[in-house]
Amino acid sequence: MDERVYAEVKRLCYSGLDGVALVRESVRRLCRVMPFEAYCALTMDPLSGLISQARAEGMGGEREAHVFLERVYFEDYPNAYSALALTRRSTLLLSEATGGRLDRSLRYRELLAPLGHGHELRGVFTVGRELWGATELTRERGRPDFDRREIALLQRVSPHLGAGLKAAALNSHPVPDDGSHDDCGVLVLDHRGRVLRFTGAAERWLAELEDPDSGWGEGRGPAAWREGRGLPAAVCNARGSLVRALKPETERDRESVPRVRVLARSGRWLTLQAMLSEPRVDGESETVIVIEPSVPREVAWLRAAGYGLTARERQIVDLVVRGISTRQIAQTLFVSEQTVQKHLSNIFAKVGVRSRSALVKRLFFDNISLSLFG
Repeated sequence: MDERVYAEVKRLCYSGLDGVALVRESVRRLCRVMPFEAYCALTMDPLSGLISQARAEGMGGEREAHVFLERVYFEDYPNAYSALALTRRSTLLLSEATGGRLDRSLRYRELLAPLGHGHELRGVFTVGRELWGATELTRERGRPDFDRREIALLQRVSPHLGAGLKAAALNSHPVPDDGSHDDCGVLVLDHRGRVLRFTGAAERWLAELEDPDSGWGEGRGPAAWREGRGLPAAVCNARGSLVRALKPETERDRESVPRVRVLARSGRWLTLQAMLSEPRVDGESETVIVIEPSVPREVAWLRAAGYGLTARERQIVDLVVRGISTRQIAQTLFVSEQTVQKHLSNIFAKVGVRSRSALVKRLFFDNISLSLFG
């Protein structure tokens, strides 16, 4: 049965599903051979490491969603997604991460234990060290922990899920529209995450980001937002990232930027930027979330991440876009022209092109031409 489920999940990863559908269908199949009572599945922006979309079952409601997206995700270090990705480890038991002391985990104390859950198996879906998604499979307290067979199955499917999520990002194509929805939206939240006011553009963009099947919370739309309910995961995670960036506790916090790119249902990439307003008379500041279509450069660098370009290769692409010659690139980077040519050959091979002009078109224009001229 394990082999059948593995084959089904692997097939899903290369069948052209969007990211959310891929994680949903994969988790459903895994549940056949490694039963669990609750799960959380995530897609992520590989550049910022922030959550772009989340789907959960058995993980509570709006309170739990806010606690996870705005706090636990940033503070639960014993089992952090980023740490697993950096060490190229695809799975980890919560019991192992905490040395058998589950209460060492903030996630366990704040979310799992109150819901009656105990053991948890976490998996990350990466390509190289770039994090494209993750999942947490959870069992009720009193049930056995996940065993070696179950861990091995999640390990086997993880690289395929990473490849599938990466392909979903690379192959997204925006739905043509009338060109009237390119304006910037603004969303203002109070200190409790409730929506105080928003622009018409923000409402349109939020509608594109809403996932009615996310499994967290009840109700969608303006009425729910004003009560702090139904906001897309990316909004909550961006707000939490802003808090961490302003009060850093780790090196990661100090380097973080509260900016996340999300693939909307229309196929367009949107960028969410979080910032604080000036303090009011009572001393409280509001959180301002700016939502707008990602500019070509942002889409290009997300796609560059998808193609697995190294840091040096991305530097060279940046210079190529500016029209700089091979000799000038070599002088700028203090390397030989031969080294530059070698890097360019590697870049062309990864992206699947044969020339500089084709490279620029593939990275910068292929996925935005429809939205610009549709």
